[in-house]
Amino acid sequence: MLRLCPTEVGPGRPGWLTAGAVRLGVLSLFVVLVGMVRPRLTHYSAGLLVLVSFGLVVVGAALFLGSTRRLARRLHLHGVTEPLLAQIRRTGLPLLGLLFFLFWTMVYVGLWWFHPHTSFTGLDPHPRFADFFYYAVSTAFISPPGDILAHSRGARSATMIEMLTAFALLTTYLSSFVDWGRGTAPAEPVEDT
Repeated sequence: MLRLCPTEVGPGRPGWLTAGAVRLGVLSLFVVLVGMVRPRLTHYSAGLLVLVSFGLVVVGAALFLGSTRRLARRLHLHGVTEPLLAQIRRTGLPLLGLLFFLFWTMVYVGLWWFHPHTSFTGLDPHPRFADFFYYAVSTAFISPPGDILAHSRGARSATMIEMLTAFALLTTYLSSFVDWGRGTAPAEPVEDT
């Protein structure tokens, strides 16, 4: 039997508000804030944004791996999986979800930069950053938007790969709402007659 898990409740927080719901609320706030970014992209600004983002990804990955190694030494964790999972739990799902969406947004901006007229249909000649973010978030939940369509083979392939990788993110979020353990009642002794 599955049961909702009210996980640890802090002081002043109602018992029905789970930690998973709080995480989802924080991620939703991040999505709204990034979705409000208004500037339009030109071919030049898109290329610059892609190059800067690539540099940030390299620096962020190095910091993440270095921090994971320090955490593994501090907590005496062994192997690759244990320290990595501990670091992911420590980072938090809202930040990881936002980074996932931003990564795929930059992939789509890069595809548009490479082929601005053929990669997507439904975009303005100078689309907003938020248009690509909208496409990335919608695609992550296995529902690409109907108003922006991947047109080139590269854009279609990236869309399918994002849907495949997003499935893991989605199942992680869903599992944070439910306690998958079974509630067991203590066994009653059976009398033998």
